[in-house]
Formats: sequence, structure tokens, C-alpha cells
Amino acid sequence: MKKYLLSIAALLLGLLAHSQEADDLGNYAEVSVIARLDLNPFFYKDATEFTLGNSSIYTHFTGSASEHFSWTLVNHWFNGYSFLGQDADPWEMFRGIGSTAATNFIDMAYVDLMFGGWTFTLGKQCMATGGHEYDDWDWDVYYPNLNSSLWESLSCYQWGGKVAWTTPSELSTFALQMTTSPFGERPFSSGLWTWSAQWTGEYGWFAPTWSVTALTRNGATTGAPRACDWLVSLGNQFLLDQWTIELDWSNCAGFMKDHTMAGHSIHGKVNFAPSERWNVALQGNFCKSTLDEYFDVNPWWNAGAIAEFFPLKDSDALRLHACAVYDSCYGAFELLVGARYNLTFKLW
Repeated sequence: MKKYLLSIAALLLGLLAHSQEADDLGNYAEVSVIARLDLNPFFYKDATEFTLGNSSIYTHFTGSASEHFSWTLVNHWFNGYSFLGQDADPWEMFRGIGSTAATNFIDMAYVDLMFGGWTFTLGKQCMATGGHEYDDWDWDVYYPNLNSSLWESLSCYQWGGKVAWTTPSELSTFALQMTTSPFGERPFSSGLWTWSAQWTGEYGWFAPTWSVTALTRNGATTGAPRACDWLVSLGNQFLLDQWTIELDWSNCAGFMKDHTMAGHSIHGKVNFAPSERWNVALQGNFCKSTLDEYFDVNPWWNAGAIAEFFPLKDSDALRLHACAVYDSCYGAFELLVGARYNLTFKLW
């Protein structure tokens, strides 16, 4: 394994040297500090609870040395999220940094090497699975409780590599990816891997994101030394003037520590943008598992209404947002109001 990693490092250095000799097209670097503050009361079971919602602080460092080489580093420094009596632990993300089964303060850290229609990605990246629900950055997600069980439970940031090819028309992209498995405890040494194949496209009014992923696990639930769970995700987006409609389906009802939950989940969203400053949306999820012991309510669903406003002229740096959500599993109704600000510094 060490020889394998050294070979990758040598390849990266060689390609970087080659890219720096190329034209300076796209030579830039910038860093963004994204702060978000939410106020989030719950109303459930004849009681009321107040949390900080999806309050968080991120940094996003991105840049390019040439038209062939770029990098991305996303760090999550604070998390104020708590859920129905479970206290938030802002320091949890700094523990277990070596574990692939949990999200830590390094969300993504990868480089892209681009030659013609080919893109090679190495480092910690988002698994090539899930539908359009995974398109938004985490700091733009309104509230985790308004997302699917797949988004909520999958540790999607993993170490690995991906190769993608975009057709000359730039309408379709096909990708193959190999990463560490979210069922592993330590990167690489666990010996558990994930393989994904993904197709994305932009065909006028229709934009698909379809994927098939094989996730290896230790087989503890079946007695086998190794086992493989298959995750299929069919994400569909329809663009109709000021309207955007999303409909994602997956054959997975959620993730446990050592296996997936058989069943299926559906994510839907209807977004209307009457102007550059306003967005309103209806969003919901439906999930049914064949394993009743993991759900208090089966099937489970949630639904909510969202509104967002961008007060700065010709800029989306500041966003004011609000949403109202109902969750059938906990019988909880919640409100959320907050703000997200993206402060960007151009380094060169």
C-alpha cells in the first residue's frame, strides 16, 4: 500500500510540474469563509425545544495553477446542529479524524487534473452517488431534517480517486470512482472499498444524475468475511423557465454502522425563482424500509416549505432563509430562520 501511495504522489508531482509549464489560463486562488447562524424551535410531544439548527462555519479554498490543474479544500470548523434532545457536540468533528465511518472537519481535500475531456480527481471527495440532493454545498442545505435518510446517514466524504470523461458536446459526463468505504474504521488499512459508476447530463430541460455504487463491508451481519451492498440512485432534474423540479429515487432506506437498510427512499423538490433575489420551494422525502426494527414509524416521511432572500444587489453572498418542516417519525413540527454569509478573498 505504501508503494501504491508513493506512486500516486510521484504521478501528481509530475503532472503538476507539467501543468505549471502550460499556459496560465485559469491561474487563480481564493478562499471563502462561510458562516451560518440559525434559530430553530421544535414543537413535539407536548413540548418545545430550541436548537441552533444548521449553524456552522466553513472555509472553502479553491484555485488553479493552469488550465490542467486545480485544487479544492473544504473544512468544517463548527457545527451547532442538534436534534430532538440530542445535544450538539461542536468538537465531535475533531475526533476520529482517521475514521471513514464518520464526517470530520476535513470534508474535501482533492486535486483535479484536466486534459481534453478527461478529468482525474485524487484525494478526499464526495462519493459519486446520490442524486441532485447532493448538489448543494453543506452550508446551503436548509436543515438536515428536511433531507432524505440517505443524505442524513451516509458518510459521503471518502478518500480515493475518480476518472471522468465529458463528451465533446459537453452534454454528458461519465465517471468511475474508487474510494474508501463508509463502513471502514480507518482509511486504506480497513481494506474496505467503494466502487461507483455515475452518469450526469444536461439536456436542455432535463438533467439526470444516475449512479450505481458497490460498498464493501466487513460482513458481520451475514457471517461472511466480506460482503457487498449495492446502492442505486436515480436523480432527475427538470428545468422549466423559473421552475426547477427534482425527483431522486434510491434503493436504500438509510445507513447503519455496518450495513445498509433494505428498502427505498424518494426525495422531491419543487423550486420557484420569481426573481434573482427570491427563491421559494416545497421539499419532502418518503422512506420505507423492509427492516421494521430500525424505524419507529415505517414508512417515514417529512415535508416542508422553504423561502430564501438575497438582499445584496447583484450578489448571492448573503442569504436570509426560513423553512417550516414536519417529520412523521418524531411527530415534530419545526421552524427555522437564519442567515448565511459567504465572504470571499481573492489571493491571486
